[in-house]
Amino acid sequence: MRRWIQTPSILVLALLAAAALPAPAQGGDITVSGEVLDLACYIGQGAKGPDHAKCAQKCAEQGQPIGLLGADGKVYVLFADHADASPYEKAKALAGAKAEIKGELATKDGINGLTVHFAKKI
Repeated sequence: MRRWIQTPSILVLALLAAAALPAPAQGGDITVSGEVLDLACYIGQGAKGPDHAKCAQKCAEQGQPIGLLGADGKVYVLFADHADASPYEKAKALAGAKAEIKGELATKDGINGLTVHFAKKI
């Protein structure tokens, strides 16, 4: 009889512990301004800025992942929206340039991501 009492108690404690864990940050659209990076050169070599713009454009055209170095110093990986990839394609064309990106924020395991809904050069 005692075993039946312990099992539900353990289950309740496990559910309470899981509920107390912080959920990954998800949110609505935010706007971030900064430099559109090709992440392969930025992460591997720290390459960014006007001297790297032509390389960034070439890398983005060839399919390297892109990101945004925000004015706040955070790097955001940029993703295409499954419903409409055209804003992402515009962001990709801005590799190496300063841009304003609006998109849905998601964070997981220390990685910031934006699903791009709007992009313009600034």
